[in-house]
Amino acid sequence: MVNAAVYKSFKWSSIYTGTTPHPAHTYRYSNKKMCILFIYNGSGDPQSDYSLILISNRDEYYDRPTQNMTIWSEDPVIVGGRDLEIHDGGTWLAASPTYKKIGVLLNLPGASKENAKTRGKIVVDYVKSKDSVQEYIENTKNYIKNCNEFVLVAIEFNNVTPSIFSYSNANDQLLTHKTAYNGFGNNLPETPLKKVEVGRSQLEHICSKFNKESMEKELIENLLQLLKSDQRHLPDQQLEAKRPNIYEELSSIYVCIPKGRYGTRTHTIVLLKKTGHLSITEITQRMPIDPASPTWDRSEFNFEINVNSCKCTKK
Repeated sequence: MVNAAVYKSFKWSSIYTGTTPHPAHTYRYSNKKMCILFIYNGSGDPQSDYSLILISNRDEYYDRPTQNMTIWSEDPVIVGGRDLEIHDGGTWLAASPTYKKIGVLLNLPGASKENAKTRGKIVVDYVKSKDSVQEYIENTKNYIKNCNEFVLVAIEFNNVTPSIFSYSNANDQLLTHKTAYNGFGNNLPETPLKKVEVGRSQLEHICSKFNKESMEKELIENLLQLLKSDQRHLPDQQLEAKRPNIYEELSSIYVCIPKGRYGTRTHTIVLLKKTGHLSITEITQRMPIDPASPTWDRSEFNFEINVNSCKCTKK
């Protein structure tokens, strides 16, 4: 196993070769993480019992310290995992059932900015704020312009009707996504990677087939199969141009690169029913991670959403 203090110094090309580079040849890993996100907005579909279905994979170094999803003790309006490498514990995905928001952060590849601000607090600050995403972006422009490039996907579900937005500091554009099926990866939303397009199509098939509450078990099983798909989606010229040494390994929805101790560590499934029942499930690999035989821990949080209050139960 790679020592936890060493993994941060891995050059990206060392994931490909399985070698540990000399410390003088370190590379800032934070811009190289891959994650993927799919969202179904069912509010306009009278055949579906679901207003929102969100599924996500977090890809990360296996040895990066992380806290599993929980309700945050100091901010009980937040439920999410935590990146413990970041001071004050940022996150890649969090929800606030109280404020009826979900935020997901996707890193974009590119050169790191000197003295860049941490992106880990963006999702946290958004979901615990009463501001709309438009207000949040406007109020934090001075901070986010000094972060390395990212895409923030924001979902607001007042009255159990979701609105889906994305914002990137790479082009300073806030987009509204009104289509029923949406996919996001480590590219600008307007130019998705091939695996994002394929996954979005598969999500449509799953959500249209298992659209009733009575089929929830089958729905979750099929969503997990999608998140665990290791089929490679090639050719992908965009991915090859940005990750020339390792694009093949990164072309699948589920990523596993044992030599680099890097891959998909966490699945998240969010279901919001039209009745106002919200469930958030995290399935994550237990540390220390053995990619050949991982142990998966599962946490589930259930909320009853209405206009004035939110009640939670945890499984």
